[in-house]
Amino acid sequence: MSQENENTGASKRKITGYIIQPLMQSKLGLYSIGLSIALVVGIAWILYSNFAELVESVLVLTEAPDEVGRIFAEYWSSTQIWIYLSLLAYVVATIGLSVWYTHKFLGPTVALKKHLEELAKGNYSYRTILRKGDAMEEMAGAMNRVSVVLEREGDEGYPS
Repeated sequence: MSQENENTGASKRKITGYIIQPLMQSKLGLYSIGLSIALVVGIAWILYSNFAELVESVLVLTEAPDEVGRIFAEYWSSTQIWIYLSLLAYVVATIGLSVWYTHKFLGPTVALKKHLEELAKGNYSYRTILRKGDAMEEMAGAMNRVSVVLEREGDEGYPS
């Protein structure tokens, strides 16, 4: 990391940089997925039971129950594939969004903590630069202003 990056707190983002607090990020994702799965199971039970009643009604009314039953079974098999693929896509999207969203809110806390550690070491030239729209962007600006004041006081011979 260059001297400029060390003093500004800026660094290149890596994919692994989005994993800030894995336990909390995982919990959030799992809670979201669990709640969603409970909802999906409830809706699936309602749809399946109503579909089963419809199939039974149609089979009673038809003269070719075996053929109609086969058609419904094929329809249900292809529908199940789409349901499973949709559920998989949903789980992946939920995990991705959980990691991204928590990164957006937790990432700045890591940068601000680093800023405070640098101030405690007497490094008043340290600055925190957050991406536009990050949570606590105003807090980073306030801490940077404090750093400027402390740096100026240090340059003027005031005790650090």
